[in-house]
Amino acid sequence: MRVVLRGGPAGPAWPDGIRVATFRPEDAPALHALLEHGYRRGGGSVDRFEAWLPAMTGDAEFDPSLWFLAWEEDRPAGAALCWASAFVKDLVVHESWRRHGLGEALLRRVLAEFAARGAATVELKVHAANTGAVRLYERLGFVVVERIPAG
Repeated sequence: MRVVLRGGPAGPAWPDGIRVATFRPEDAPALHALLEHGYRRGGGSVDRFEAWLPAMTGDAEFDPSLWFLAWEEDRPAGAALCWASAFVKDLVVHESWRRHGLGEALLRRVLAEFAARGAATVELKVHAANTGAVRLYERLGFVVVERIPAG
């Protein structure tokens, strides 16, 4: 899916009790645990920590200022991990924070950041069966640009 960035998108409205920060190396274990938890029923996957961390942080597209982590006290509630090419690699929200606007706030933060950096579009991939995510993306202006058959 892709959204064309026109003008300045509306900024995020963070749920009460949430603070947002960009990635720091000491966040890696908690972030990885959130990703494992978020993908445990499908919709994506994450490699074991020892392989995941160097693969992600060693990627040419990695920029820690494009990894947004939403925290409830000392627990990660959600995260948006983006590549420098204006691609949303992972968007995950712990189920205890779903339907509170956290996913939308994270995505709005991403769109605002890429707009500020001069990106024309932002892209992501999503499983078509993940209807909640698809609805969120469509609400924020994303459109389908390619369908990849499951297989």
